[in-house]
Amino acid sequence: MANRYMSPARAGRTEGEAMLKRICPLLATIALVACAVTTQQSLSDVEKASKSGFLTNYSLLKPGEKGQTRLRYVNPNANWSSYTGIFLEPVVFINDPTSKIDPKEQQILTSYYYNTLKTHLSTVLPIVDLQGPHVLVIRAALTNVTSGTPGLRTISIVIPQARLLNAAQSLATDTYAFVGSAQSEGEITDGATGEILAEAVDGQAGGMSLKNVGAGKWGDAEKAMEYWADLAAKRLTEFRSGTPAS
Repeated sequence: MANRYMSPARAGRTEGEAMLKRICPLLATIALVACAVTTQQSLSDVEKASKSGFLTNYSLLKPGEKGQTRLRYVNPNANWSSYTGIFLEPVVFINDPTSKIDPKEQQILTSYYYNTLKTHLSTVLPIVDLQGPHVLVIRAALTNVTSGTPGLRTISIVIPQARLLNAAQSLATDTYAFVGSAQSEGEITDGATGEILAEAVDGQAGGMSLKNVGAGKWGDAEKAMEYWADLAAKRLTEFRSGTPAS
């Protein structure tokens, strides 16, 4: 009969190996999400947020896939290559009535978003001053904006133990501590007919990238705006080239 005795040292190694196998996938996941500048809010968080009334038709929206906004609609009959310019409307700020965000700060945030959109979209088509035939009208709103807590945020990123705990928490709660966030609604229409060509709703919260160290209280919201502006330009380029929208 084989000797089934296992020494305490061997048993300890076996238990340790088993624990390591369980922990490694978690650490890998934490390492991955902790590198992001911003993280996408869950579909449930975006859907449960009250509709601002900014978009023309919310019933068109469907859940997006990976790499897309949480909710989206793209007109299957749109002839994107026929458009020669973009009319970009001023960004609108829509927040909860109880929000304590100062009007001056609201203006700073909407101006930042507008200028960021303008910079990115102008690489696809020229920005024009008037709506009309062959012009895309692009509207965007900032909604549900929250500020971060800069000092505590930096500590949670720089100190390894705090960073690990914060990253682990995000797996359970879908958000990090001390971060800011924002949601945005956007719409593209035909400049002559007003036909809806695309709509989108998305939410982004601050991530744990070292690039976020030292960011101000609106740093996460600004990073979210940069993400959306970059994504809008990429998608518009895909639509115009006939590349399947991803």
